[in-house]
Amino acid sequence: MPNYAVGDIQGCFLEFKEGLKLIKFDTSRDFLWITGDLINKGPDSLKVLKYVYANRKSMHLVLGNHDLHFLNCFFNKIPIGKEDTFDSLMKYKKVIKLANYLLNQPFVFSKKIFIDKKIQSVGMVHAGIPLDMSLKKVEILSRLIKMKLLSNPKKFLKSIFKNEEGFIEEVFIDTVNFFTRARVVKRNGKPDFSYKGNKNNISKNSFPWFDKKLKLMEDLDYLVFGHWAALEGKTGVENIRALDTGCCWGKELTFLRLEDKKEFKVQSKQK
Repeated sequence: MPNYAVGDIQGCFLEFKEGLKLIKFDTSRDFLWITGDLINKGPDSLKVLKYVYANRKSMHLVLGNHDLHFLNCFFNKIPIGKEDTFDSLMKYKKVIKLANYLLNQPFVFSKKIFIDKKIQSVGMVHAGIPLDMSLKKVEILSRLIKMKLLSNPKKFLKSIFKNEEGFIEEVFIDTVNFFTRARVVKRNGKPDFSYKGNKNNISKNSFPWFDKKLKLMEDLDYLVFGHWAALEGKTGVENIRALDTGCCWGKELTFLRLEDKKEFKVQSKQK
């Protein structure tokens, strides 16, 4: 029962299918971890989401910022932007089924798997985790946020994207944004969402969210995340792995077998 993790697919269905063939993915016994951003930017968001939904018993996924963007457009009837590529998904006659499926996904996921002849804990998030949050606190917040999202998706999503106060506690807005958008943090621990470059050009007053000792890692042996394509899969931290390698930008889609950390790469077909 191998566990494979894959970085941001972002609608790149042909590369996704090629990768599944490369790893010989068997839906009857294997598990696929998806680091969020299943959709948008690439050409086939609907195909990706339909495949994942059809094989949902074999899938572990967390929500990313592009997944939330789609949900906000759908539930709040917001016209999609010029750079969005999920128009076919919005027009799909069973879109509500797929939207509800995403609503039920967590922001952070962890699971114990058998690695090197012992049980190890592996976690997954789309973007980042605040420095001082334990695994228990992270998972509690993930569950609470999902409950709020399910109870009133229109107001919750509106609150996140417009950063409105009143409906939802500020801590939940901050946490959702960190889970789905963070790359670097300032010295005060607050994220700087404007930065999208590589590690080398970060200002002296900021640092990658994973560069300091994370309380979360006291309870995890390994952590995978996506979102930050400019890292090209490299964090410099042995047990924290970046998996977004820019498939939708013409680079690669990366799969990682969690049991032995073997990589499988598919060249992008995007231009």
